[in-house]
Amino acid sequence: MSLDDCIQAYGRLDSADPDATQAALQTCTRVLLDPLVWEWALGLTLICALVGLVIGYIRGRWLAGLVWGAALGPIGWAIVLLSKSGLIECPDCGRGNVPRAKACRHCGVNLQAAATRSQRSSLKRVDRGRGW
Repeated sequence: MSLDDCIQAYGRLDSADPDATQAALQTCTRVLLDPLVWEWALGLTLICALVGLVIGYIRGRWLAGLVWGAALGPIGWAIVLLSKSGLIECPDCGRGNVPRAKACRHCGVNLQAAATRSQRSSLKRVDRGRGW
């Protein structure tokens, strides 16, 4: 018996007959406790969690991606995609790096030294590169 059969049985149920009500509840309980239903639910939850983990890893928030993906599936993926990134931006190339990085993984600049540079020195460096 499938879940659709349970819903149809509840539609035809005579609420005055307690034996029929008990039989319908037992049938639906058997359907809901079927191991195949729980295997599918667990499998889909794990797949959603893994996709969320990948999206979160790209955004620098892998734990948030894992939790939101497992809890809400595609809605959790959207939450992680639209949330603020956990990566810090390189002042030279503008690409993201993990917060504990000492050097940019894309251009190799020392992030700690670049963060202490003044605004004027970075503007002078940009002006030198352009020319007239």
